[in-house]
Amino acid sequence: MRLGVAHLWKQNALRWLASVNIMSETAEMPALNASVGVQGIGTGNPGYSATLEKNIGPFNAYLGVGFRSNEPHTHLLGGVKYSLESGLAIGMQLDGHQEHPFAVYSAGQMLYGAYLIDLKSPALMVGYRF
Repeated sequence: MRLGVAHLWKQNALRWLASVNIMSETAEMPALNASVGVQGIGTGNPGYSATLEKNIGPFNAYLGVGFRSNEPHTHLLGGVKYSLESGLAIGMQLDGHQEHPFAVYSAGQMLYGAYLIDLKSPALMVGYRF
């Protein structure tokens, strides 16, 4: 399980996220993950997702579907990440509406990151992996 919180600079708002690994990745199969969080920069509405995630060397990719409580339809979700052995990683997330480049640093069970929401609004994130 992972728990995280992000601070959206422009809105001066906190957004929460929890995710759980339902099925671990194997050599043949991707991992299956589910998450719930307070989504939406302006609205803060809850959102839910299910994703398949695969690691190939230093590259990570995921694809899935997400649902926002304030919208009557699902969204295609996706992302890619390149990780260095130092714990630093860079990537791009697609949330069905916008693109979000990011840089994160992992240290033990902690995760620290910076996002550029919709390619223009900065956000800082901290997370903990159980």
